[in-house]
Amino acid sequence: MAAVRVTQRLLVDRILNNLSDQSRELLKLQDQLATGRRVNKPSDDPLAARRALNAQNEISANDQYITNISTISPGLLESETTSLSVVDMLQRARELTLQGANGTNAQEQLDQIAIEVNQLLEGVLNQGNQITNDRYIFGGTRTSNPPFVATRDASGEITSVAYEGNDEDILIEISEGVQVVSNATGESVFQSTSASTVDIFQMLIDVRDNLRAGDSNGLQTRLEELTMAQDQLLLAVSRLGATQNRINRVEDNLSIVNVQLQEVLSDNVDADFAEVTLNLNAQFNAYQAALNAGARVIQPSLLDFVR
Repeated sequence: MAAVRVTQRLLVDRILNNLSDQSRELLKLQDQLATGRRVNKPSDDPLAARRALNAQNEISANDQYITNISTISPGLLESETTSLSVVDMLQRARELTLQGANGTNAQEQLDQIAIEVNQLLEGVLNQGNQITNDRYIFGGTRTSNPPFVATRDASGEITSVAYEGNDEDILIEISEGVQVVSNATGESVFQSTSASTVDIFQMLIDVRDNLRAGDSNGLQTRLEELTMAQDQLLLAVSRLGATQNRINRVEDNLSIVNVQLQEVLSDNVDADFAEVTLNLNAQFNAYQAALNAGARVIQPSLLDFVR
């Protein structure tokens, strides 16, 4: 095996290369200490960087789902609260209808009862046009304008109510590939869409008018409709509550998953400060030793031997 001829140039190059390597390692450790991250660029640890990127992408997606849930929760809660308020109004309307249907009231008393029923009708209309986050919650996908528009007579009393929203659901994605209906349309809640449902507005108009006409038979029919209307609203409340419970569970699960993903992210890219500090001190000592050794090797020159 041929011997390698060691020249001064070879020694100098080797020393400079070693010092460059030591400097790069020092810079790497200083970056880790400054940023608190073991992986500051993919080349530091490609596998860890890939795992961290996957975890970060999943966290970002989950954060968006949580934002979606936070966006729809107020509307769902307000729809549920509004529907329950209308249930209470219908209960009061039922009490008044029973009072008017017993046949013992003079027409003057029936007229007074009709006045309160008319106020309940106005209240239900206001609830149907409820606004949350600058959107009409019962208009389907038409959320910019009131979904219910009343026609009034010369005295300002409601004679009919028309629905000007639509029956389209608003779908929101709450996890990958999973969507929920985030609204209840006004038509399904307040108006008749099948033989088992009633138009709540028209029913209250009929109760008012039956009272003014002293029509006890008509009021008996209205009592049956009131029962149907309350069941109709409670069904809507049940659906809204089930959706709210579902998205609450999903939100909790997403938050737990994000905590776990943060731990994965930390395990892959975060630096151990104690270890980095120890390595930095050791690397600095090694660098100083390399400088001292290099100084001794490079220092002699021809002039040193002439002397």
